[in-house]
Amino acid sequence: MQVSILLPASVIGVSEDLRVKTFRAGLVGRAAAIFMVDEIVVYLDSHDAESLENQRVFSKLLSYMVVPQYLRRLVFKKQEELRFAGLLPPLKIPSHTVPASLKHVKPGSFRLALVVKAERGRLLLEAGLEEKLVAPMPESPVEARVGSIVLARVEDPSRLSASIVSPREPPFYLGYRVSTPRKTLGELLRSVDAVKIGTSKYGEPVWRRMDELRRLFSTGERVMVAFGSPSMGLREILAREGLRVEDVFNILVNTVGEQGVETVRTEEAIYITLPLVASLARGYW
Repeated sequence: MQVSILLPASVIGVSEDLRVKTFRAGLVGRAAAIFMVDEIVVYLDSHDAESLENQRVFSKLLSYMVVPQYLRRLVFKKQEELRFAGLLPPLKIPSHTVPASLKHVKPGSFRLALVVKAERGRLLLEAGLEEKLVAPMPESPVEARVGSIVLARVEDPSRLSASIVSPREPPFYLGYRVSTPRKTLGELLRSVDAVKIGTSKYGEPVWRRMDELRRLFSTGERVMVAFGSPSMGLREILAREGLRVEDVFNILVNTVGEQGVETVRTEEAIYITLPLVASLARGYW
């Protein structure tokens, strides 16, 4: 079961201050990692320049978070939108908490690595160790592209030998991927095949729809959970596109229930909703 969360670019657009944008992106990235979300999709609020810029910055911050610390300087270089990256909380996912020295690396262990050279049927991998690892060229040319991040299995640390492992069946949670379609919410939902769940204070209380949610989670291989923006709920967002929630969602639920505040912020709704989604996706409920 693949779980994707759909968030508007305006989640970080509530302030022009890059520090605030960075802080809000950090809350989202941590939530996604805690509940092992597979994908964060940042959709456009509109097709204007402001939304496109928010999407670009939001996705860059999320992508920076999920890359292991030992690869970040190589992957991202020095970029203005990462000026306050020190405010981002560490994810501490398994792919980040690996030994930094060859003497502590065990044969058969896994780590993410950057392809720095591909020649003569082999790959040279930067894996955050004293020396680079060497792996045979994989069958897929995509996985052999210089500059790509691959999952490597360390075969023999003393010989610096490794092999490339398919990311389709990872040995542990590798983090989320970030998608940035140039689409608004309605355009996006109408273009994908998945179980689509909307979250809204106008939805039915989630406990009344648990049987239906269980059925939906059991019938699809991919579930997409959509959240509204800081200024608009899903109904209002879709109405601007001439759509109703029932046109694009399988179900619309209220995961908060009775709330003591006027509005629940998007990042708060994520932390409230994802425990339920994660439990359903893993068959706990």
